Amino acid sequence: MFNPFALITRIYPNIDSMPALDAAAAAERGEIVLIDVRSHDEIAATGKARGALHIELPYIRHKANRSSPHFDAALDPAKTFALYCDNGTRSLLAARIMKKLGYENVYNMGAFREWQNGKLPVDR
Repeated sequence: MFNPFALITRIYPNIDSMPALDAAAAAERGEIVLIDVRSHDEIAATGKARGALHIELPYIRHKANRSSPHFDAALDPAKTFALYCDNGTRSLLAARIMKKLGYENVYNMGAFREWQNGKLPVDR
């Protein structure tokens, strides 16, 4: 059976993962920035991790690029980031884009359901 997440992980092996519980603890301490790369409709249906930025995958290239007029100052390359989506595929791609743009501390948290399963705080 075809598994897109496994394929992308093999293609982009240099993106480390971070479990949701670790990401939540680090975010609570102010050590990382959470980024939700899902669509507006997905977030409307489920909410998002408390305090997470919402930057859909198609926009991450512009928001994370310091040379872009659309650069988001919250994406300071000196910070550490954990990205997530519905199943981990889009967040892995977004993390890879950030790495290509020079970000060093970027992690793939994977699926939002891991956050939900951990009964972690959600913004609605």
